[in-house]
Amino acid sequence: MFIVTITNGAENTIIHSDGTDRISGGKIAKSINAVDSFSFTIYPNNAGYDFLKPLTTAVKVYDENTGKDIFIGRVLKCPDSMDERGLICRKVTCEGRLGWLYDSVQPYVEYKMVGISTVLSSFLSKHNAQVGADKRIELGQVTVTASNNYTYTANWDKTMNVIADKLIGKFGGEIQLRDKDGKVYLDYLENIGHGTDTTIELAVNLKTISREVDETAVITRLYPLGAKLTDSEKRLTIGTVNGGKDYIEDSSLIAKYGVISGPQIWDDVTLASNLLSKGKEYLKSVNRAKVQYQITALDLSRIDKHIEQFELGCWYRVKNSLMGIDEDLRIVGISIDLDNPQASQLTFGDRFETLSGFMTAKTQSLQSAIDNSEFRNRQAIDSKIENATKLITGAEGGNVILDPPTKPRRVLIMDTDNIDTCKSCIQFNLNGMGFWKSSDGGSAKEGPYTKAWTIDGNLITDFITAKVLTGLKINNGSGTFSVSENGHIIAKALTMLGGNINIETNSKDNSVIKLSYKEWTLELSPLQWVLKNSTIGGHVACQAGGIFLYWNDELKVNIDSNSGDIRTYAGGKASFFLDTNNHSVSVYDENEKRQIYLEGNTGTVYAKNFQQTN
Repeated sequence: MFIVTITNGAENTIIHSDGTDRISGGKIAKSINAVDSFSFTIYPNNAGYDFLKPLTTAVKVYDENTGKDIFIGRVLKCPDSMDERGLICRKVTCEGRLGWLYDSVQPYVEYKMVGISTVLSSFLSKHNAQVGADKRIELGQVTVTASNNYTYTANWDKTMNVIADKLIGKFGGEIQLRDKDGKVYLDYLENIGHGTDTTIELAVNLKTISREVDETAVITRLYPLGAKLTDSEKRLTIGTVNGGKDYIEDSSLIAKYGVISGPQIWDDVTLASNLLSKGKEYLKSVNRAKVQYQITALDLSRIDKHIEQFELGCWYRVKNSLMGIDEDLRIVGISIDLDNPQASQLTFGDRFETLSGFMTAKTQSLQSAIDNSEFRNRQAIDSKIENATKLITGAEGGNVILDPPTKPRRVLIMDTDNIDTCKSCIQFNLNGMGFWKSSDGGSAKEGPYTKAWTIDGNLITDFITAKVLTGLKINNGSGTFSVSENGHIIAKALTMLGGNINIETNSKDNSVIKLSYKEWTLELSPLQWVLKNSTIGGHVACQAGGIFLYWNDELKVNIDSNSGDIRTYAGGKASFFLDTNNHSVSVYDENEKRQIYLEGNTGTVYAKNFQQTN
């Protein structure tokens, strides 16, 4: 379970826990070298509803399962809105503490021939001088190194942008915030995270997986550019050490993609030979296919303390035999759903291949998929293919007859050379082909041909065996069962013996199941079920958020499943409100003004007047 606390000054308010108020739709998103985010919906009955202030309210999410804070930050925005149920709420967006670095700027300054730690320390010092004590960040561990001391220039940009551009963009590496002794430290490491023994495996904890390969950044011809020449905007090129050409290229990729040119500048390089070396290294590094995986996996650490929880930057073994995946992959993004924490959305990346290597691997993977014996029903299909092969390529090929011998109108393939005595016959003519066996009755000459494929597109047979059937319409002839080309199934009855029925839709508004009887209709969708009566206009809607009762399409009663509150309405206006959290009852007049109020905790009754009648 998670505990969400907001803080304003010295006042703390719990807005989400097991024993108090709860927020809705809470999601935390984390990515490497990015500011964490936390979004949720909060309703007026929550104690913290009126205490959310943009940029000033601090937010903390504590994971009771691990005993750690998984989000620390501040409210970024919290506009009022109304959700799909007609309830007033606030859609709250929060940002993590790394966002503090957007609250300061780096004035113009040049750092000449200094190391990375010195520059980053200076950036943080200038940040700390501009913000309050609660937003200060100290220099932590720095493991990223540079082969040379470089020259850095900052010019009135946000501190976070300067760190991203001048350090991460130039030298790579990853940043993270770390708490120690009441202070917040910024670490700049080659890689955050570590290797693990936890696997993500099909049929164990892997729910869904998709793989995307990004080839859009390819450069086939690179123009390396060095320092500016004296008193000029012109830059050093490699022409003098590269046979007069100021570019280098990858011929294998040009053959596939054509010429795609791009420059790369090294301000600190003053020798053409060094520039050529850097250009070759860069061309090799940029022309890599970036493979990224989107995975939904069950976080089994929530039911087994011995299993390691998914963490940003860590490596996990991912296994999916159906997609040919069995490799160590790194989490570069993670999304945690507070309502369903065990099903985390994971983004895996940082696996690179050369584009030429990737193209070869892709071809091999395709062939492997074709040859993979794990495809469903393959054995059954193979056995039928084997049988057909034996029949067609058998030693006894039969007798091929042209009928009549001159100017034939048909071709006969028979087990004898006489149509009157044969036991099996295949007949070809202008109108199609037919198959006959003596067990079908009749004769090869007169039929019946119970198995045939005619020129008008009709196929008559007892069985169809295929790997894939595409674009079919199915009709049993009487109309009691049919499947249209758009996927609609019409049947008088469906009987299923065992197994599951899984229905997916591409829209939250689509009715997945609809049952009708005269004026009564029951509709089930991913968000709700609705029971309707078209005659009286009454219906009941049941959602995760509650139950809603309508009469003549007018809302009459609302039962909130989150809070347990009950509201009734007359003419679209509130008439009665049972507040379970506050143990109170309110009664309103036709103008939605509260006339009677019963306070359960104190037993106090409030009313404008009391009147006793016999």
